[in-house]
Amino acid sequence: MNGRSPWKYVPPAGPVLSLLLVGLVLLSALLYYRAVKIQRFLEPALALSQPRNEFAKHIKSIFLKEFGTRSKDIRIKAGSILVDRSFLFSKGRVLNAPAQADLEKIARIFLALMSDDHARSEISLVMIVGRYPSFGATGADAAARLDAQQMVGFIQDILFHAQPELGVRYSPYFASVAQPATPHEGDLGVVEFRIIPSEYLHIEVLEKLEKYSY
Repeated sequence: MNGRSPWKYVPPAGPVLSLLLVGLVLLSALLYYRAVKIQRFLEPALALSQPRNEFAKHIKSIFLKEFGTRSKDIRIKAGSILVDRSFLFSKGRVLNAPAQADLEKIARIFLALMSDDHARSEISLVMIVGRYPSFGATGADAAARLDAQQMVGFIQDILFHAQPELGVRYSPYFASVAQPATPHEGDLGVVEFRIIPSEYLHIEVLEKLEKYSY
């Protein structure tokens, strides 16, 4: 039987290997190009977030030193300390006994931050925010706003009484603010100690991004 051998149609090994090598080189070049593009995107993003992340970590480390890992009534989120109002006050605006000790801890946290020159340079303002239900331009709205304003003013006085140096030296950094609650967030029952970054922190971010502008 004079059948033709199938090996006759198989191309030589040399050209096949050459094509495979060329394909691998092209694939490597494509992957390298994509990796460079991703890196060029991630580096500015990292430079943008790094100073803020370091600032938030510093605040969190001081917070954990005072409170440990407890997170039921007092917690830290994105540079803000959040405290449940029900934990702070009972009915009739009476300060709960455990809350007094924890507000003293919060006062120590802010005194530690303000006593650190570098940390203080990164803080523009500490807002003690109390929220109230908004009923529109009515007397009920004004009464709720006044109630929230008096509450956060009382909390600020407690902080300054707990750490007198905080009030004497750093009171210009603190402001008690009443804000209407947002309808889509469960923030009505929370008192927020919000740390507003300073221009120094923004400048530090811009300096890290400067090398990517060329």
